[in-house]
Amino acid sequence: MMHFKLSFTLLSFLITSHLGHASPIENIKRTDPVYTSSISQCPSVAARSSPPTSVHDLRPDDFSYAMALGDSITAGAFSRGIQSNFLASFSEWRGESYAGGGDPGAITIPNLIKNYNPSLTGGSLGSNPTIELCFGPLCLPGSLGWNSKVDQLNAAQSGALASNLLHEVRDYLVPQVKARKIPKSAFKYLNLQIGSNDICSFCFQSIVQNGPASPDDFEKSIRETLEAVRAGIPNTVVNILGVFKVSDVYTMTLNQPYCSQILPVPHVNIECPCMLLSGVAGNATRLLMDTLQTQYNERLVKIIRDYQQARYSDFAVLWQPANVPLSTYPVDALSSVDCFHPALKTHQLIASETWNRLVGTTAERSTTISWRDSPHYRCLQAEDRIHTDTLL
Repeated sequence: MMHFKLSFTLLSFLITSHLGHASPIENIKRTDPVYTSSISQCPSVAARSSPPTSVHDLRPDDFSYAMALGDSITAGAFSRGIQSNFLASFSEWRGESYAGGGDPGAITIPNLIKNYNPSLTGGSLGSNPTIELCFGPLCLPGSLGWNSKVDQLNAAQSGALASNLLHEVRDYLVPQVKARKIPKSAFKYLNLQIGSNDICSFCFQSIVQNGPASPDDFEKSIRETLEAVRAGIPNTVVNILGVFKVSDVYTMTLNQPYCSQILPVPHVNIECPCMLLSGVAGNATRLLMDTLQTQYNERLVKIIRDYQQARYSDFAVLWQPANVPLSTYPVDALSSVDCFHPALKTHQLIASETWNRLVGTTAERSTTISWRDSPHYRCLQAEDRIHTDTLL
């Protein structure tokens, strides 16, 4: 009898699948996470019976706007690699940025949210032919450093340090939100990633501990930035990605022909002074980079925990650890232009894996982002919520 019941159940499933009445994913009683090779294969999610009243009760499809702060990574600099039109190689491909891109068909966090809420806006569109530079004091005044037609609500600037984030918020993002008449009551997603340029240029601060880019200065910059967002753009959830181990790029790119396509000479990491040298001196500066990275991430956790304890009804901050083992990634995970910035397929990987963790538990958010040749996607479920207390 048991054998008959099992056979009948299996036969019914095969007939249903064959007739196209339901996809295999739709037949799963979804309590555990369900993953698929394309977000379009995920079943739709029923609308909520009542709208959320706080940032602590959100599904990703509750977001109406996507925003981003950061540096050249979030700006999508050089991500397409060397182009047939050589000058185009040095573009910011913002529409494909993992954090802030909105180009149709691009694998980005805004577009993954948009799969469930087609009315979402804010993602960058297209590209800038040159980088929008802002490095410490080397920034254009006011809003002159942005191309709003392309950038949209992605305020990231290439070269940015943590100390430049407040400029991104005050001089561009908040004015853009006001100019677009975005309702205060609308829920917004904000991706924030920063710190790579700081540890590349100021690795000695892991010892000095005083002045620009010191851990104290880094913490101060992040706190001021978050407070400016909280005051100027209410009902925002900020997803902060940790500072990853940039020093791994040195071993990834050492003696790699892939990195010498523009100039037929051995590659050097000129964009990251603390990663430039070889030998004992280089090992020492890269160790300083790793130490400062750890110190920065400790400060980020401290800041985020403070916000999670405060539990504002209209503002929340999330922690996404940057468990990105670059030393295990292939060299073409980096742009062929400079072997420093992430290539397009790395943007796609980070976008999908950040999305997969957006409704994740503390343990799920902490899992390693291993290299995958093809991204996979977590299907949103009706009962999913974004956890705003993962550090408590």
